[in-house]
Formats: sequence, C-alpha cells, structure tokens
Amino acid sequence: MQLAVQLKAILSSVHAETAAVGGGQMEPRRYAYIDALRGYAILMVIAVHTSQAFADLPKEIATVISQGARGVQLFFVTSALTLSMSWVSRHENAMEFYTRRFFRIAPMFWLAIFIFVSLDGTGPSLYAPDGIGFRHIAMTAMFIHGFWPDTITSVVPGGWSVADEVIFYALFPAIIPALLKASWKSLIIVTVAVIVLGTQFSRLLEGFSYLLSPSTQSVAGIYFSLWFPRQLPCFIFGILLFRFSTERHSIPESTARRLCALSVALMLLIPFLEGVKYALPLGLFTTYGIVFSLFAFSLRYWRNSPLIGSTIIWIGKISYSGYFVHFFVLHYLPRLGLTASPTADFVIIWTAVTAVTVAVSSITYLAIEKPMIKLGSALIEARQSSTEAVQQARA
Repeated sequence: MQLAVQLKAILSSVHAETAAVGGGQMEPRRYAYIDALRGYAILMVIAVHTSQAFADLPKEIATVISQGARGVQLFFVTSALTLSMSWVSRHENAMEFYTRRFFRIAPMFWLAIFIFVSLDGTGPSLYAPDGIGFRHIAMTAMFIHGFWPDTITSVVPGGWSVADEVIFYALFPAIIPALLKASWKSLIIVTVAVIVLGTQFSRLLEGFSYLLSPSTQSVAGIYFSLWFPRQLPCFIFGILLFRFSTERHSIPESTARRLCALSVALMLLIPFLEGVKYALPLGLFTTYGIVFSLFAFSLRYWRNSPLIGSTIIWIGKISYSGYFVHFFVLHYLPRLGLTASPTADFVIIWTAVTAVTVAVSSITYLAIEKPMIKLGSALIEARQSSTEAVQQARA
C-alpha cells in the first residue's frame, strides 16, 4: 500500500512537470524542445549500449545503432544552448554559476561512483589496465578525471562525458561574454579554429604517447578521442544556436519541418560514410554536432511538432540520472532470446531497459536531483540576500 502511494505521488509529479513544459502555463513553450533533445540523446545512448549484447544484428541496423553513441554530442550541443539561455536570463556571476552547476551534477555523480565501484570492483579493466586505485576515485570525485588517460572513464561508465562537461563549465563564465558580443565573422573564425586546433592538438599529443607507461599507452588512443578539445566544437555549436535565436531570426514552419527531415536523414546516412575516404573531413563528432544543431534549430521553430511530446520531454528531464542508471540496468538485465529475430529481440530488450531506466531515474530525479538543485538555488539566494543587506547597511 505504501509503495502504491509513493508511485502515485511520483506519477503525479511527472504529470505536473510535463504539463508545465508542454502546456506552456508554468514555463515557456520554447523550453520543451530542449528537454525533447535530451530525451532523444539518452534514447540513442541506451540503444547503442543495449546493442552491444547483440552481435548478430543485421549489418545495416547495427551500423545505424552504433552511432547512438553520438547521443553524447547531442547532450553537449543542448547543454551549451541551455547554459547560454540560463546565463543571460539569470544574469549570474561566475560563483553563482558554479554553485548551480555543482548542485546539479555532483550528488548523482558521486552516488554513481559509489555504486559502480561497489558493483564492478577495482580490478583491471579496458580503461584502467592496472586497476582502479585511490588516484582514479579521487580524481573522478573531484571532477578532474578528464586530464589523464586511465581516469577519464574508468570509474563510472560513460564518465568521460561528465569530465568534458565540467571542463566546459569551468571555462564558460570566461568565454561566454565574449562570444555573445562577438561578430558573426569572429564567431566563424573561432569555430573553425576550435575544430582544426582540437583535432591537430590531439594528434600531436597522441604522437608523444610513447612517453607514457605501457598500460597508459594502451588507452591513449581512446583518451585523445574522448577528451575535451575533441568535443569542444559541439559546445560551440550550442552557443552559436543561442546567438542566432537572440537575434530574433525566424523561419517558416514549413522550412523547419524540412530541416528536421533533412537532419534525421543525415543522422541515418552518416554511419555508412564512416571510413569512406574524404566523406567526413571534419570528423565524426563534429559532423554529428553540426547535424544535431540543425535538428535542434528545426525543433525550435516547428511549433507543435509531433517530436515534442510529454513522454519524450519527461525522458529528457530525467536523462542525467538515466545516463548512469541505464548502465546499472544493463548490468542486471541479461539478453533474452525471446524470438527468432535478433532485431526483434533488440527492440524488446531496448524497450525494457528504457522503461526500467525511466522508472528508476524518475525516482532519483525527484528524490536526489531536484532537492539538490533547490538547495543550490537556495544557497545562491541566501548569498544574494546577504550581499544586498551588506550593501544597504553601507549605504
């Protein structure tokens, strides 16, 4: 009975939040597409990790699903877009920004560290060939695990994305004022420079990986593809999207629908171009970042898009928890040969993993994420009130 009451309360909270975003009464409609983007990103990530248990999928389907990993780049584009919106609307200073970000990501991430160290142990692994020690856990807990090859993603599955996100947080207050004021010519120059220098710098440093210990050398290639300089273009794309939106540009809804169709078609086509000479001169991450930016742009201007519904909005809201929870779910949900078709089995298991992930993540979002976000906001408000009181007393 008590469990039923708790589930009813959770469902009521879900309905209230999705109604607030989708209905436009408590929150501007324009934010609905942001949560939808996050929702599609986590569905892509769950798909690719689920597919790893199905080696016998048809080649074409496996090729498309393999790029579900690019959902992380969609997260990066969306994150930069959202942070830019928040920075301008809240008029925050750097300390307030860092406080808000800390309480947004730290509690759930620290819980993930505890769970996965307990679950997976500290023995040798693909990303930590010598095993996980105090250094790995401490660097991960302090969000500096993105600065060394065998720590970037060895403690928490997928932890590299959090490492890159935090580095972007650290830089954001310093770079966003200039990027918001810069001319479009300057922005294009910066974007091209970030794309070119990030790739070349990564290749240069990877060439010196022979100076590392043998075990660290074995993960250097992975590291230099995942580390922040290679992902920075996707963050820049999100800021460019925001800049465009602040200049009151508008496009016909029919154009938005066509751009959406084009972006989805490109998402499905690009996987087949990987490895084709000269097909992807900007690299896979950057190419997908551009396509995802086009997708986000189209959803912004496609009013009442069928791709933006209450379900995908809610999945987007709980996607941060879902990013960690789905690894836990996959650990305990074995592959089941339910039919004679690998594709059908994949769809069934992916649906089951998604459903369980959403259910568990809804609980962690409401019980952990939201209270911690509110705590961070309360601390910021208290500090602002204290500052105002001091200023008034001096006046």
